[in-house]
Amino acid sequence: METIFDQILKEHLNAHPLAQRTFLERFPNLDESHLEAAYGIGHILFKQKKYEDAESIFYFLATMNHFEQRYWKALAVTLYVQRKYKAALGIYLAAFFLDPMDIEVVSAMADCCLSLEDREGAKLFLEQTCEVFEEEGKREDLARRAREFLHIMNRNLEEKNEKR
Repeated sequence: METIFDQILKEHLNAHPLAQRTFLERFPNLDESHLEAAYGIGHILFKQKKYEDAESIFYFLATMNHFEQRYWKALAVTLYVQRKYKAALGIYLAAFFLDPMDIEVVSAMADCCLSLEDREGAKLFLEQTCEVFEEEGKREDLARRAREFLHIMNRNLEEKNEKR
């Protein structure tokens, strides 16, 4: 069964066929140092706000090494800043599968859902952000932010129910 993630990946590879082929032709014996160099270039492009170029590099890296979570995270944030929220959510899902206890990923998934106005999804990931914090004890700022969003969402729901 083809997932949203599979669709996003196919769409990108069809839209940017030269990115991967160019790297493979120029560097037929790719090793980790080449990937690190490309990762650094991707970050430079991101900082220069050349998001589409950074996106191509991070897609390439993620497809070359599926198990490196930071490649997926870099790709996802690059998509997010371009307001490609649905695609970013799908890519964050890949990062989530690699480490479901990464509070930054879970929190970012909540942000994607909020940007997509997916209240149910946002609530799920906000709650999960709080749960991950309770287990891991890292990034209290993200847990506090998640609790505040949940409080606002619950208050808005209560106000809607009172008006009925």
